[in-house]
Amino acid sequence: MTTTNTDDAVTVAAIGLLAYVSADVAHHALGHAGACLALGGSINRLSSVFVDCSVRGSAIDLAGPLANLTLGLLAWIPARVVHNVTHRLFWILVTAFNLFWWEMQLAFSAATRTDDWAWFLQETHAGNGVRYGLIIAGVVAYALTTRLIARRMAPFAQPAGRARRIVTTAWLASGAIAGLTAWLDPNAGWVFLHRALPQSIILSIGLLFVPSRAARSIQSEAVAPTLRRSAPWIIAAFIVGVASVALLGPGLSTGR
Repeated sequence: MTTTNTDDAVTVAAIGLLAYVSADVAHHALGHAGACLALGGSINRLSSVFVDCSVRGSAIDLAGPLANLTLGLLAWIPARVVHNVTHRLFWILVTAFNLFWWEMQLAFSAATRTDDWAWFLQETHAGNGVRYGLIIAGVVAYALTTRLIARRMAPFAQPAGRARRIVTTAWLASGAIAGLTAWLDPNAGWVFLHRALPQSIILSIGLLFVPSRAARSIQSEAVAPTLRRSAPWIIAAFIVGVASVALLGPGLSTGR
């Protein structure tokens, strides 16, 4: 089976947007904010790039990346077994965005002693050995995830250039929704450059290495059907995008 028609770029962008937002919501809302409330704190501010809780601790800091790890691993199950082509691509990208977030942030945070792993490293008095070990673990896991995603993307690698168009469109959609949402943040310029751009475009840079690996894993009998224009996916992305911009842009609060 071969595919000759071009995949619908709007649908691919919609799927990419939804997959990225899943990682953003998992990290900030389910992870950090969820742990904050579970530990009896109140949320002073919850946005797409930052959570300010009335209580502090490594449990709250680590809840964000752990939520990404959990969702990424769970999404890998449908990414392997779902047959519907649009659903399969969605779960592949959910896996990618969440695991890439977990792994890249682990390596960066351990290297710089900043962000979500900083409190943990301070509380445990971690030396350079632990830090270097976490950095290596993050880098190795990132490389392995890139390989796994490439295998799942192999059916999308024909004709030549197809996988690259798909992942690039999804990658750019993640940056677009992250930037647009952060634009409404009171500190828009700083937030976009130091938070929104890194957590969307930079953390998921591994997607750009997927197509070449996917092309080497092609099985001619497993070519994915063309991605047709899908109104439900586009409408869902529009609703989620508007909600992200309107709610997470300016930020939410449960503080009293």
